[in-house]
Amino acid sequence: MIELALPSAWRDRAIVIRDVDDPESWLHADELAIARAFPREKRRREWMLARVAAKMLARRRGLGDVAVERPLISVSHSGPWAAAAIDIAPVGIDVEVVRNISEHAARHFLTSEQTAQMESCTIPHRLLHFWCAKEAAWKQRGGSIPFLKGVPLTMLAENDGGLRFDAAETSAVDDVIVALTPPTS
Repeated sequence: MIELALPSAWRDRAIVIRDVDDPESWLHADELAIARAFPREKRRREWMLARVAAKMLARRRGLGDVAVERPLISVSHSGPWAAAAIDIAPVGIDVEVVRNISEHAARHFLTSEQTAQMESCTIPHRLLHFWCAKEAAWKQRGGSIPFLKGVPLTMLAENDGGLRFDAAETSAVDDVIVALTPPTS
């Protein structure tokens, strides 16, 4: 199993993993039944890995075995990576494998103000940072906003490895970008 090195402030709330040996051994019979119902192996593996990530994080935090239930547990997956976040209040996480995406796609999920903020960034893969932040913020809200474009998001700062927004923070680590919503006070 490989665990991504996340920012230290995130480590008690989030985990990103890949290459888990025997993910089925982490799951209960009801979870296995759900996983086995997916017709595509890729989708089945993604679903299982996201739940394994949540269970690993829960055990690390001394919470024992947990069921993945929103909004206090959030999961995500992209390529071989799976992510989970746990908090005492609604939380959102997103992970995306770095890839080239045309910035023309911004019009589908960013407002004109958010697009202008994105265009002012110098960070590599800036569109993916905005996408991840939007997804994490959307998950924190329980998916209650029907379109990502409607998810409020304001960029506050840019640093070497990521972006800080009012509703999430992003970090580029190795070949992925991860976004996590801030802890509640």
